Amino acid sequence: MTAPSATAVIIDDEAACITALQAMLARRHPGVALVGTAVDVPSGVALLKEKRPDLLFLDVELGDMTGFDLLKAIAPLRPQVIFTTAHESYAVKAIRFNALDYLLKPIDPEELDDAVNKAVRERGGHLAAPDRIAPLLGTLMSDRQLALPDAGGLVVLHLDDILYCTSDNNYTSVHVRGDKKPVVVSRPLSEFDAFLGGQGFVRIHQSHLINRKHIRRYVKGEGGEVIMGDGANLPVSRRQKAGLMEALERL
Repeated sequence: MTAPSATAVIIDDEAACITALQAMLARRHPGVALVGTAVDVPSGVALLKEKRPDLLFLDVELGDMTGFDLLKAIAPLRPQVIFTTAHESYAVKAIRFNALDYLLKPIDPEELDDAVNKAVRERGGHLAAPDRIAPLLGTLMSDRQLALPDAGGLVVLHLDDILYCTSDNNYTSVHVRGDKKPVVVSRPLSEFDAFLGGQGFVRIHQSHLINRKHIRRYVKGEGGEVIMGDGANLPVSRRQKAGLMEALERL
């Protein structure tokens, strides 16, 4: 398979992984020209600033540092990033939430094809990967923070300040404590559920994901409803009621 012409750099602290990915790219994507490799953050930063590649294959863990340290160091330079990692982690969850591509090692050839073709298509596109790097880095400040893009840049929210999220088709409104307007993000609620589900948030309806810490009261009914800390009454679907009851028992 041949992708449109692009330049690429691989940064990985395992030489065998670099060799394997290099061979796979040469075989399946001869239009992608590999212009350099590096095994750590300092040499990777220098290489990227010199070569300015279109694509960057970036290992999540790089010795005592991470690929995210590298991305901070090369700002404002932003190639299309495809992360590589040997295991699932909170970082991978953040990568997925911010709609960036990652490949689990050992890399599957077809998954590589999908990631490379997507990255090449997105170069210069309306929502190219560089626009999602800043939210990713903001999210990774802490596993209790979430960074969301808005018209002025980024809003960084502590998870404890989020009351609930509500959906409207492919848009999600994130409601927070205090006299603040909801942050509206062009992302479906299912992605928030996947990211926040293990961190004290519970899905109560196809349109509502709530922070159990901010439930003021549960009102019985067929599914019932919850009254949130800001006074909002949110319906609970019959299908989600059992999950809510379990969450309330853990309060």
